[in-house]
Amino acid sequence: MPTVSIVGVKFLNARPLLAGLEAGLPTPIPYRFSVAEPARCAELLGEGHAHVGLVPVGALPQLPGVVAYPHLGIAARCETTSVLLVSRVPLSQVRVLAAHTASRTSVVLARLLLKARYGVEPQVISANPPVEAMLRIAEAAVVIGDPAMAVDGSRELFRFDLAAEWLAWRGKPFVFAVWGMVPTLSAEVPALLQASYLYARTHWDELLPRWAEAHGASLTRTKDYLERRLHFQLGGEERAAVEEFLQLATASGLLPRREGVIWHG
Repeated sequence: MPTVSIVGVKFLNARPLLAGLEAGLPTPIPYRFSVAEPARCAELLGEGHAHVGLVPVGALPQLPGVVAYPHLGIAARCETTSVLLVSRVPLSQVRVLAAHTASRTSVVLARLLLKARYGVEPQVISANPPVEAMLRIAEAAVVIGDPAMAVDGSRELFRFDLAAEWLAWRGKPFVFAVWGMVPTLSAEVPALLQASYLYARTHWDELLPRWAEAHGASLTRTKDYLERRLHFQLGGEERAAVEEFLQLATASGLLPRREGVIWHG
């Protein structure tokens, strides 16, 4: 049986989904596991270098032939503190937006919000944290993951949590990433993904301190972030939110058109 290549996101927000894979869960199928930034996960899946990837939902229209696993992902119903739009001017005055190269979905979401709620369509340039460097070349910046959690809230900046902004705008949770996979894979693959998350839930108290140390966060903040701000099991509301986001993004010309998400099973 060929080895299945699985790539996950390297940020703290993905650790619960990856826990069992990292631990080397025994499984009937051989697999190889690695991590990368979100945008790179999508590239590896699209290029055929991975069979399964935890990919930004904004990348799905650019992954023909990939199906999305409907039951697990990274989602939020409140402020996350890890997906930020940070600006040194009021958002109505943003002309240039620095986009974190690790992100796809969050940049599209920021552009949607800027156009719909503030009437601006800024030029977008690629950049990387720290935020201070990004704001030297643009009025505003999108920053995600661990670098976003390091942004000091005391700075005299306008700071917007994109998940909270989406919720206020559309009244739905936001889904940042889902497992994308090649549709011809064995039925054992979804079972492995579920087992990986179950491993996290059953070893939660011992894993939290390790995750906090690995990502340079306090245990208190890690616990709040992973238990209260994010959720990882997806239902009908989350799947509808994915479809709505992609429809809005394609209608605005920010993503290529695709006939909806192809959900696995």
